[in-house]
Amino acid sequence: HLMALHVERSEFDARRDRLILEMTERKLDALLLFAQESMYWLTGYDTFGFCFFQSLVVKADGSMVLLTRSADLRQAKHTSTIDNVVVWTDRADANPALDLRNLLNDLDLLGCRIGVEYNTHGLTARNGLLLDEQLKTFGKIEDASDIVNRLRLFKSPAEIKKAERAAELGDDA
Repeated sequence: HLMALHVERSEFDARRDRLILEMTERKLDALLLFAQESMYWLTGYDTFGFCFFQSLVVKADGSMVLLTRSADLRQAKHTSTIDNVVVWTDRADANPALDLRNLLNDLDLLGCRIGVEYNTHGLTARNGLLLDEQLKTFGKIEDASDIVNRLRLFKSPAEIKKAERAAELGDDA
């Protein structure tokens, strides 16, 4: 699909590889990302829909699936490296955590170690409770809020170059 990426694809691949190494070290079979800035850092996915339930599932093999609302489908396909997008239906009494549990089951993650990015505005308290209710018997769930935040602290040469170019543009303005 046509993508409007803010950095080269190779940069995103390197970020994914760093994340997979971290997940392997923590013995995580999957990671559920809820923070918009984590999704942006890892894939380029940028949306105003961060206040709604959405999760980027990253498996230990590097494959990714985004669960989001239909309103964000086009945005995900246009601004990110994400190929696999699953839509949950936003309706009265919707429980997107159940849709996420079903997706995790489809991804063969039942009984696995799954890290969850709890410390974010992207996962409301209510949705966190719904998520915990769905996952409590699904597998071994642990707080993994620190992983991407820590990885984002270390800037690659490409990130430094982009920041320097932004500074130049700011100076020129």
